[in-house]
Order: sequence, then structure tokens, then C-alpha cells
Amino acid sequence: MKTKKTLLTTFSIVLMIGMYTLQLNAQNVHKFSIESFTQAVKESNIQLKIAEKEKDIVKEGEHEARAAYLPQVNFQSTYQRNFNDQDMYMEFYDFNQMNQETGEIPITLQKFDVGFKNDFQANLLLEQNIFNLKSICELKSARIYSEIGELEYINKTKDIVNNAQKMFLQAVLMQNVYQLNQTSEQNALDNYNAAKTQFENSLISEMDLLQAKMRWENEIPKTQKAKRNYYILLNNLKVVAGIPASDSIAIAYDWALQQSPQNITSMEQVFENREDYQMLEKNNALQDAIMQKEKSEYLPDLKAQVGYSYLSNSDKMKFDENVNKPFYAGLTLTVPILTGGYRKARLNRAKLQHKISGFEQEDARQNITIEVKNLEMKLHEEAEIIKSAQSTLETAQKGYELAEKNAETGLISQLDLRRYSEDLKKAQLNLYFSIFNYECSQIDYNKAIGR
Repeated sequence: MKTKKTLLTTFSIVLMIGMYTLQLNAQNVHKFSIESFTQAVKESNIQLKIAEKEKDIVKEGEHEARAAYLPQVNFQSTYQRNFNDQDMYMEFYDFNQMNQETGEIPITLQKFDVGFKNDFQANLLLEQNIFNLKSICELKSARIYSEIGELEYINKTKDIVNNAQKMFLQAVLMQNVYQLNQTSEQNALDNYNAAKTQFENSLISEMDLLQAKMRWENEIPKTQKAKRNYYILLNNLKVVAGIPASDSIAIAYDWALQQSPQNITSMEQVFENREDYQMLEKNNALQDAIMQKEKSEYLPDLKAQVGYSYLSNSDKMKFDENVNKPFYAGLTLTVPILTGGYRKARLNRAKLQHKISGFEQEDARQNITIEVKNLEMKLHEEAEIIKSAQSTLETAQKGYELAEKNAETGLISQLDLRRYSEDLKKAQLNLYFSIFNYECSQIDYNKAIGR
């Protein structure tokens, strides 16, 4: 009985391990470089999908405006059932009261039944604008607005991609910080184990042993915090790239892969490449088109109509009795005369908006020029900071190696070794952060020049 129970327990454990292994294998592991991650964001980011649909909505406005100047054909059919008589009263000759002697027929007010029980009518109407400057201006405005929507989509795509790349670099930074903390914790543990051996051999004091233990224990919460921050950033990358939360993600990036800053000689090329500036130019053209549309409100418009109707009246359910088939064509001329200053107010507002858009475009040129120059200086400065951080790290590395040897021989205390270790860790962190800042500035610089 005991053997049977043991076998059942063993089988249950094996089954649970097998199910857990299958679950791990079922998870997808996504391995990304910054290039592949950028591509995943472009393909699966939810905000980009929303922006694309918003762009399509704007484009439909152009189709809507174009339809206003194309022929409009409408069909309308009406059936009416009359439940009582429809009478018409009019003065007419009353032959029933004719004077037999004189032949005179008096005129009296009489009632006539003019209605039918069933009325049917069908109309087919074709309308076409012949001269309507307002519709032409609205179509022009819609086209420009559609172009602005396209530029806005491209600009929003770049913003989302740039922010995603910065998030990726931040995750890589935290990955390096986590690995650095793991190394520091392991070094502190190894140093503590060595200190215990030295203490047992009466080579160091108990105070040195306690200092080694405290250093190791102090590194543990730092490692746990770095690990938590690292995995939080990985989860954020899943959201940006549209990866299921149940999947795993792994990232890799070579911090040594740096781009040299490039000086821009032609700001005009920058203006041509930047979608936000192109949007301002298009907006200036849009405000001009709106101003022309408001001016067109002072002009008459002419519309043509061609129509055909089929009318039938009957006391029975028939549509071929008492039939009329009018076929007609006509022109409608509308001349605006007086609107109480409404048109003038709208035109004045359009002129002011056009001037404002011109000022905004001029202001943007100056701000973009300053932005590019500032980022160029920032890149040069951060490149020098990287060189300095690399030199500092080399010095700190040599100092820590010497301190380790001196600590083993008892020439320095554990407290002194801890200081050298902290200096090395700080130098490594400074290098990581300086490269991270440089890479983020490079992304901002590329966006500033429209690359």
C-alpha cells in the first residue's frame, strides 16, 4: 500500500513537471535588436493602427467634397391612400336651374369630387452645379487637408517609433545596470567567502569580516530593484510592439555601435524633410483656400435640373389610370444680396487665420534652426563625455584590481575595498548613462533634420 502511494506521488510530480515544461515551451520568445524591434512597432503598434484609420477618415473628406460638384441623381416614390372624398368648391354654371323660357343659366357655388382613393407618384431628378465657386474652393481645401492628414500620420509614426527606440535603449540600459548589480553582488559574495577563510586563519579581524558581509548584504536589494525595473521596462516594450503579455522578450544592443554627428549645411533641406514644417506650409495654403471660399460667398451660383415624373390616380389598385408624365428641365440662379454682415465677418476671420498661419510658419523656421544647432552641440558634447567616461572606467578598473590584491594580503581593509568597488561601479554606470544619453540625442537629432 505504501509502495502504491509512493508511485502515485511520483507520477503526480512527473506529470506536473511535464505540464510546466510544455507551458514554457508553448510561450513565444521574441528576440529583438533595435532594428527588428522598430519594425515590430511599425507593424503591430496599436496607436499606429489608430493613426492610420484617422488618416483614412481625413482622406474621405476629399471624396465628400468632390461629390458636391458631381451630378446628383435622386429617385423618389410616393403612394397615398385617401380614406375620404376630396371636394373642390367653385362657382360654375348650374344647368339644373336653367330658365326654360329665356335659356339663362345661373352661376352658383358648387361642389365637385376631385379626389381618388389611390395616388401614386414617382420622380427622377438630375441636378448638376454649373457655376459654384464655393464647391471648387471646398474641394481644394479638402485636398490640402487630406495632404495634411498624410503628413500628420507620417509625423506621428516617427514620434511613436522614436519614443519606442528610446524605450528600447532604456531597457538595454537597465539590462546592463541589472547585470552590473549581479556582478557586484557576486563579487561581494566571493569577497565575503574569502574573508571568512581569512578570518578562520586569523589573517583579518572580525570587524573586517563583518564589513565584507555588510557589503554583500547591501548589494542584494540593489540587484532586486534593478531586476524589477528591468522587467517592468520589458513589459512596456511588449505593449509598444503589440506583443502578447504571456510571451517572453529578449533584447540585445551593442553600446559601442555609435553614429558620428553630422553637421547640416542646408537648412532648406531640413525644412523639406520635416513633416511638421510641411504641415505648417500646407496649413497656410489651406487657410488661403478657406479665404477664397469665403470670398466666393459673394458670387452667384447656377444649378441645372432635369426631371421626370410619373403620376397616377385611381379608385382601384391600378397604376395606369389617369396618368401624367411630366418631363422638364430648368435652371436655378441664386444671387446673394444681404446677410446682415455674416459673409463679411467670416471673410475677415479667414483673413486673420491666414495671417496667423504665416506667422506660425515663420516662427517654426526659427525654432527648427535653433533646435538643430543645439542638438549638434549636444551630440559633440556627449561624445566627449563618453570618451571621458571610458577613460575614468579604465582607471577605476585598474584601481579595483590593485585593491583586490591588497585586500587579499591585508594591506587595505574591507571598507577601503568597498570604496574602490563603488568607484568602479559608478564609473561603469556613468559610461552606460553617457552612451544612453548620446544615443537618445542621436534619435532626436535625426528627427530634427528629418532623417
